[in-house]
Amino acid sequence: MKRLIRLLFILLTAPLFLCSCNQDDDINEIFVSGVWYFNNYWTNVDWDSDNDRSARPVYHLPDDLNVIWSFQIAFEADGTFSGTLHGGASFSGRWEANPKGRTFAVIGPINTSGNISGKNKEFITMLKNAQFYKGDSKNMLQLAPESKTNCMQFSHRQLGL
Repeated sequence: MKRLIRLLFILLTAPLFLCSCNQDDDINEIFVSGVWYFNNYWTNVDWDSDNDRSARPVYHLPDDLNVIWSFQIAFEADGTFSGTLHGGASFSGRWEANPKGRTFAVIGPINTSGNISGKNKEFITMLKNAQFYKGDSKNMLQLAPESKTNCMQFSHRQLGL
């Protein structure tokens, strides 16, 4: 009987210990988890939903997808990032994120090799404007501007090409 009471006590109090754990994101575990490959831009985003059925990808045509699927970025623990764009152009800069509010920011300019235009420029502009993140190191990373009605989506698996 004593064992049963002890077991019930443990079962009833265990959730209290689990709930009191800090649920902040581990920024390095998410961002500094290897190369992130760009998937697409999304519009009509319901940022607070885990099952957003209204979101729509911006690009559909194979030629457009082949361009954007060549974008990649790697975030480093020292607060730097670097990546490549379509045609082999490269970019680099500094970043920071904060688990409280899941904020993200590019700090200072994004340096690019050569003159960029078209979808390469669009990607750099969207990255500069990103202010929030969500995701994890296993599935995907999303970056959104202040409005949170559109976003950039990345995964560790390169699509197409």
